[in-house]
Amino acid sequence: MQLAQLKVLCAVAEAGSIRAAARKLNLSQPSVTKSLQALEQDLDATLVHRSSRGIELTDAGRAVLPRARGIQAEVQRAREDVERLAGRARNAATLGVASVIGAWLIPPVLARYGRERPDTRVRIVEGTQETLLPMLREGTLDFAVCLRLEREPTSGFAVRALARFRLVVVARKGHPQRHARSLHELRSAHWILTRPRGAGGVLEEAFRAEGLEVPASAAECESHSIKIATLAQSDSLALVGRPMLSEPAVAQLLEEIPLTKPLPLLTAGLYTRSEDRLAPAARDLAALITAECKRILRLN
Repeated sequence: MQLAQLKVLCAVAEAGSIRAAARKLNLSQPSVTKSLQALEQDLDATLVHRSSRGIELTDAGRAVLPRARGIQAEVQRAREDVERLAGRARNAATLGVASVIGAWLIPPVLARYGRERPDTRVRIVEGTQETLLPMLREGTLDFAVCLRLEREPTSGFAVRALARFRLVVVARKGHPQRHARSLHELRSAHWILTRPRGAGGVLEEAFRAEGLEVPASAAECESHSIKIATLAQSDSLALVGRPMLSEPAVAQLLEEIPLTKPLPLLTAGLYTRSEDRLAPAARDLAALITAECKRILRLN
């Protein structure tokens, strides 16, 4: 098993075809095919299935892919460590952030970080626990800021609690159900879920506590901007952090539907891999995010 072969597997999985992967890697299609076949022979397993729709991973391929990504990430970090020691490193930090809080947490942090570390490249990935934590485990992210209910496990990660807060129900200005004060009154509304159905998110937890089912019409959306735009142009409802409603662009479009019974308490936590120490660029970014989160929210 060679690093180049694992890199090919990752590229094929992401691109969905041999041709696209070859283009991405600047290799010929026969070279990509040969590398993939050599990896399959080494593992004695079929990793991809070729169909009319392109390349699909087999069960074995899906099992190997996270490991391949993790190995690539570890190798990249090793290179960065060596370059840093040699004084020729290009500083970089990659973070994941929950879409519910990213839009108001990250902008002021990036502004300050850019002033303090103008030579550092930052990559931000928006998502949910279901998408961000696997990326963190694989090494694609340096750290992640996620939201969790108190009962949700954190095994495999070191988690520093930053703040505790509650999400609120929001709708477009003038929504026909804006005077509702309970989930029972809103049970027939169309909801936009941030976390996948069945993942046990805040809305599911709150509906279950009231003896209600999450409406079958609920849609799932990880993108904050799409969620806000959809809310503004429909009668859908969603959950956001109350600080988001103070943003001028959002305040003109949406309003809170205050519930008599508050939603379950959430913890915003900074997740890192248990065995890892953050590199200086990522450590400084994490420190700024920690300070900003505690400034806006409150650790009860």
